[in-house]
Amino acid sequence: MKMPKADQAVLARRAEIVAALRAIVPGEGVIDDSDALRPYESDALTAYRQPPMVVVLPDTVEQLAAVLRWCQANGVK
Repeated sequence: MKMPKADQAVLARRAEIVAALRAIVPGEGVIDDSDALRPYESDALTAYRQPPMVVVLPDTVEQLAAVLRWCQANGVK
């Protein structure tokens, strides 16, 4: 089983996406450093590793809802 191919149009907007997510979840709630992303590259299925583009760790339900709304509106899975 292969991982789905990355959407290059979304990857090209990485800086914009990270900035928008940081506006919603300030401080250390958005991780985009490649070394810091390593712990998030797999779930229990360690045979399928893929570093994420960015990790968001919201503190509140409101932040979570805002992140999901933004991602839906901007075509980010």
